[in-house]
Formats: sequence, structure tokens, C-alpha cells
Amino acid sequence: MQRQQQLLLRSAELRHNLAHQARALQSPLVLVDQVRSGLHWLRQHPVWPLAALGLLAFRRPRRILRWLPRLLGGWQLYRQLRDWLQRPDQPQ
Repeated sequence: MQRQQQLLLRSAELRHNLAHQARALQSPLVLVDQVRSGLHWLRQHPVWPLAALGLLAFRRPRRILRWLPRLLGGWQLYRQLRDWLQRPDQPQ
């Protein structure tokens, strides 16, 4: 009976420590959730960013030409990461 009480106390202490340590992750995880929601919105509404890009290209074509290589590189990096993450695990 005493051993069971000790285990229950130890378990409560460990739960308390875990909850305290998990609070440090709360802020970064909120940021990740916001970014994920933003990306989800962009996938659902692709016209808005394309319209903004078109307006920028119309108003300032030099700026678009300067950023075009970076945008294309970012797009290629995104596709490579997506393909890598979707690849099934290789047997070892």
C-alpha cells in the first residue's frame, strides 16, 4: 500500500514537471499553427496571392525581375521538400 502511494506521488510529480516543460513549447507551436493555417488558406484561395503578384508586376516590373530567381528557387525548394516528405520510408 505504501509503495502504491509512493508511485502515485511520483506519477503526479512527473505529470507536473511535464506540464511545466511543455509550456516552453506553447509559443512556437502557436506560431507553427498560424503558419499552417495561412498556408491552408493560400491553398484554398490561390487567386489572391496571384492577383497581388500581378499587381506588383504591373506597378513595379523591375522589382519582380529582381525577385523572380528567388521566387523560383523557393518554389523548387518547396517541391523538393514536399517530394522528400511524401517519399515512403526506405527499408534498411
